[in-house]
Amino acid sequence: MFIKPSKKWRNPEGDQTIMVPYTYYRLCESYREADGKVKQRTVLGLGELLDFPTEADRKELADLLTSLINEGTGKLCDKPRLYEAALGFYGKWLEEKKEAQERADKLAKEARRKAEEAREIKVSIKLKSLHPEMARAVGAEHVCHTTLQRLGIQSFLENRGWSKEKIDVALMQIIARAVYPYSEFKTAKYIRENSAVCEMFGLNPDKITKDTLYKGSHDLYKVHREMENYLHKRVCTMFDIEDRILLFDLTNTYFEGKMEDSRICKRGHSKEKRDDCKIVVLAAVVNTDGLLVRTEIFEGNRQDVTTLEEVIGSLEENLTPCKHLVVMDAGFCSAANLQWLKDHGYDYITVMRSSGTKYTVEGPVRTITDNKKQEIRLQLAKVEGVTDTVLLVDSDARIAKERSMYNLYVGRYELGLNKIKAGIEGRGTKKRDKVQNRLGRLDAKFAGMRRLYDITFTYDDKDVATGMTWSRNTETDEAVRMMHGKYLLQTTLDEKDEENIWTYYNVIRTVEETFKTLKSDLDIRPVYHKTEEASKAHLNLAVLAYWVVSTTKYILKKKGINIRWEELLRIMSTQQRVTMVAEQDNGHLLKVRRSTTPETKLAEIQDALGITPHPVCPIKSVWLREQPPEKYPPSKSGG
Repeated sequence: MFIKPSKKWRNPEGDQTIMVPYTYYRLCESYREADGKVKQRTVLGLGELLDFPTEADRKELADLLTSLINEGTGKLCDKPRLYEAALGFYGKWLEEKKEAQERADKLAKEARRKAEEAREIKVSIKLKSLHPEMARAVGAEHVCHTTLQRLGIQSFLENRGWSKEKIDVALMQIIARAVYPYSEFKTAKYIRENSAVCEMFGLNPDKITKDTLYKGSHDLYKVHREMENYLHKRVCTMFDIEDRILLFDLTNTYFEGKMEDSRICKRGHSKEKRDDCKIVVLAAVVNTDGLLVRTEIFEGNRQDVTTLEEVIGSLEENLTPCKHLVVMDAGFCSAANLQWLKDHGYDYITVMRSSGTKYTVEGPVRTITDNKKQEIRLQLAKVEGVTDTVLLVDSDARIAKERSMYNLYVGRYELGLNKIKAGIEGRGTKKRDKVQNRLGRLDAKFAGMRRLYDITFTYDDKDVATGMTWSRNTETDEAVRMMHGKYLLQTTLDEKDEENIWTYYNVIRTVEETFKTLKSDLDIRPVYHKTEEASKAHLNLAVLAYWVVSTTKYILKKKGINIRWEELLRIMSTQQRVTMVAEQDNGHLLKVRRSTTPETKLAEIQDALGITPHPVCPIKSVWLREQPPEKYPPSKSGG
């Protein structure tokens, strides 16, 4: 705020024939309108300020008043006269604010009274003419809209100078992705033809096109890092969360179509087994409640182990001041990564890479049960050259699963070897290069199987294969089978209770659930976009929708409602917004547009979230029979 002078005129005492000028001062502030223009408004009239003749004095007064009005407390001031004057003006501002509030309450009360009187007007209608039309989904949109308001994304975008229409389109797009996660083309049709989300923001649905949505997603991606930091701090403050444990993992999604010039679209190991497509990697850090801390997009051929330092390193300014525990899988376990975490003050729990790791157990076996009532055996172990605490985890259920998969892969690999051998002995591939290429493709398809076998080819002087023999290495085979169902946890925690270490690590399932929601519920796969920027914007929009989903589920979980998002959408879809049309006796059409009453399950969800059961204000209109409107004006959100 600042003090602004203005020139005024008045009659001197005893003389009404002349006018003399004087300077009048006002406390003002700047604000930005919806169209982006900056304007000024008066906060308080200060008078002539004869006791503050210099500009420096008036600036000190403005700073002190700004502190009092915005924060309720004044800055330290060693000038009693200045401080007393500021307190006097502050008291005047409080009185004017109270009077303004009383006037506003009086006007609102009068408006409610008139609205009640209008509702009590009785009209006669023809029952046979009564029918509903223009039904639109509103239940899920209302819940998502309320969550966005809690997250404060609108305020975040306003502070960056976004116009109201631009903000409304962005918020509407996030809601649409959470409710109807499809392409921009399909989403635009859904918004126009199936959803009442435009009515919540007062937008014309006919103006929402796929190009509008494309631009909106690109604009959101431009501020994705600042918004991610803001949202993380917001939820930590709102829910009083201390992110002591950080869960780190990554996933990937594949592209449909050709991506020739993209930097991030590369060939890599697809988790969806779509090795025929290029992929992109999404890394995520979440807390134990499934709320996001950081996301990062990497190239499809980026090795897992090389991503940790970049992702965790970007968090240091955004974390609460305490020692954090990083929980991760074996893909990120390397000597360099573990040393980096130690050097930067992080504790960690990770799965050790079991290949070639020799260990000795020490101490008794501790048997516990997991949430599926399956036995888990825990035992402290020692690995040569490792000073961290090491825990051996052994599970019968995991043994059965891994052994079954192992036997399946062994059988398929040997079937492939037999086919190569049959080709050599029959009319199949015999040239050295062709045979080796065929074996290479088999090894790539069944990674890790090659080390179990001793394979020998014989060739003649023309490099044509004349024979093939292979046998399984029983020593290696037994060593692999011995590790089935077992894995080693390595941690810096000075923890001797085996169950506590295993429990800390087991929360890694939370980040797996996060990726499941992103892929299944929010349609992060596949990616159809043709440019790198559009692909990143697509992924970022799904991440923003996940903020809505995870925050909503977190609030419900605290109220004892633990439910998947897919089931929530089914329940919320029962609330619709419809227009009831009836013909009056005088020939006019009565049209009332309002939302249906929530059914029992949805009412429980809305009550747990603390939101109104009426997503949008009702609209009542009376039209001449001869000239009914083609469409009805959207209404803004209300009670």
